[in-house]
Amino acid sequence: MKAICIDDEKFVLADILETIKEIPEIQEVTGFRDQEEALKFLETNSIQIAFSDIDMPGMTGLELCRKIHEVSPMTAVIFTTGYPQFALEAFKEHAIGYLLKPIKKEDIVKEIENYKSLQKTAFAEDSQKPRFYAKTFGSFDFFVDGVPVKFSRSKSKEFLAFLIDRQGSALSRKEIAAAVFEESSYDRNTQSYITKILADLKKSLEAVGAENIIKHSGETYSADFTQFGCDFIDYLNGKPMNEADMYHGEYMTQYTWAEESIYKFE
Repeated sequence: MKAICIDDEKFVLADILETIKEIPEIQEVTGFRDQEEALKFLETNSIQIAFSDIDMPGMTGLELCRKIHEVSPMTAVIFTTGYPQFALEAFKEHAIGYLLKPIKKEDIVKEIENYKSLQKTAFAEDSQKPRFYAKTFGSFDFFVDGVPVKFSRSKSKEFLAFLIDRQGSALSRKEIAAAVFEESSYDRNTQSYITKILADLKKSLEAVGAENIIKHSGETYSADFTQFGCDFIDYLNGKPMNEADMYHGEYMTQYTWAEESIYKFE
């Protein structure tokens, strides 16, 4: 597995990296002193575990944890800190571990074993889901075989999210643009940009064999719910769901237009 470690103190980061490198299960670990650089790295790299300090200038570890889960939902966060009082807040942010400095090798080994156990449980639960699955509660992601699809353009992912939000309604490019670009005028530049986004969306879905989840008829586009599963559809239909998949007051949190749809679940 691959990991990253974030700590603003140079020598502390070096010590933790050396300790992590002693763990056989971790084949590669990359260190960062800057939180934004770590987030950018996660956008283009598949990382299983992020070890993070809590008390850092600019962006706290708790804030970083939230952003990590937005950028890379499959990355587990383990805190490495000298402050025991933040443990409750850490687990509220869905961290899987909380280690107090100085970090010992045996402590990391225990957390790795905990991570592996959680992965087995998640795999057993995910095996009951369709191969293609849209997660809308919390932040939005589209999964293929339990792995989130990577989109080269963030707007391509947002277009998909909007089509899914509309529950199969056929939408024109102009209707999609009005929501996704909000106040932008539907001029030639916007239309050209939409063409590029839709082409990228099609390419990303074709790469994972999911191109049939979107129907294109004439000038309209719609999500075909016969081709994939979706948590909010399961929820509205009263289908039994595990606690992690249930609605907890958050829906497609990356997108402001999604706030108008929350009424469906309350």
